[in-house]
Parts: sequence; structure tokens; C-alpha cells
Amino acid sequence: MTERENILISVEHRYVMRILSGVKRVELRRRPLRVMPGTRVWIYSKAPHAIVTAVATVGAIVSATPAELWKEYEAISGMTRAEFDAYFSEARIGWAILLKEIYALPSVITLAALRKHSTPFHPPQFFMRLRDGNGALSLLRSGLRSR
Repeated sequence: MTERENILISVEHRYVMRILSGVKRVELRRRPLRVMPGTRVWIYSKAPHAIVTAVATVGAIVSATPAELWKEYEAISGMTRAEFDAYFSEARIGWAILLKEIYALPSVITLAALRKHSTPFHPPQFFMRLRDGNGALSLLRSGLRSR
């Protein structure tokens, strides 16, 4: 059996908190995320927090019009209608990443720690794949094992 793929996504801190509280169980994006169900998703809380606080698994990825996404995922979007509409303004298609197995890391992993283990390290604007042998992935996995 092969090891599952690992990615790191950047998310605004308020949405990370909603993911951890269970209110937000879908991450909505304006661009396609080409990963498979079962992919491990490390969730980076954007600056000024600049920390990885959570990990989840991709359950599925769905593409649809923004209207269809809102109709289907409003209850688990963790967003107000105004936030949703502002985010998808002028978009014709959107993507919903259904998250499952969401866990808070026992200790947050700081941007400084990631940079120490993987030089150079820059948080992704959208997402980044983390490959075996990557120091950042090793650090993230070690944080998961201490759970």
C-alpha cells in the first residue's frame, strides 16, 4: 500500500477556527484542487498567526456553479451568504473540498519551525504538495504522531 498524498493549504484563521469547531466541514475554492480522496490536508492558518493547527482528510472534491455549491453545502460551509458571495464574485465554477477526519494538532507548528526544517519554505498562496523527504512534511507528521 502506498502512503497517502499530503498537501498544505492556506486558510484564513477565522475559517480554521470554524473547521476545528466542526462548523466548517467543506473548504471552498475558486480554482480546481487536483488531489484524490484520501489525501491528507495540513491546514495552515495565514499570517499574522502563521501556524499549522489542524489536519484533515479529503473525502471528495465537487465542482459546480457557486449557486449549486451554496445550495448543497451552505449548512457546512462555515460562511455567511455575504462571505460566500464576496468570495465567488464573478466566478462561474467553484470547487468544494469535503473534509473528514479533522483533528487539531496537539501543538501548533509555527512558520519558523517549518522554515527551520525545510529551507527555503514559503507558505502556499493556494496549496502545495508535500513529498516524502521534505523536512516540513517530516515535522508535520511528527506533530500528528504525538496525538
